[in-house]
Amino acid sequence: MKKRLILSIFIILLSVSLLVIISTSGVKAYKIRKREWYIKNVNPNIRIEVINASGVKGLARKVTVLLREEGFDVIYYAHIDSTIEKTVVVERSDSSLTHARHLAKWLGVKEIALEWDFDKISDCSLVIGTDFRRYFPGIDTIDLIY
Repeated sequence: MKKRLILSIFIILLSVSLLVIISTSGVKAYKIRKREWYIKNVNPNIRIEVINASGVKGLARKVTVLLREEGFDVIYYAHIDSTIEKTVVVERSDSSLTHARHLAKWLGVKEIALEWDFDKISDCSLVIGTDFRRYFPGIDTIDLIY
């Protein structure tokens, strides 16, 4: 009788463990497919300019490479001499802030602003501040090869 009880408990625990593993892997697969869909279908439609206001030379180019790997259309990058503390995503073409919200969510940036680009060259700008390590950990140690 004890052996049956122990065996029943073991089978129940094994079944629950398998269900947890299957559901977890299903959720992970869904997230991966969703991310890949965004990289293929949404990100290429957002034209971004990257502006380095962190004081770290070469950061705009490194961030540009990373964003392009994520499918974004980075059309321009630059370094400016002045620095800002917080990284900001600036919407340039849509009053509903669609592009800026997507990029900000993708990167985890909290600060969003609206400033029109009447030439309609870019949809949004990423202005990198001195807090860049929060959004791009280890990027200042990466060496890019041309």
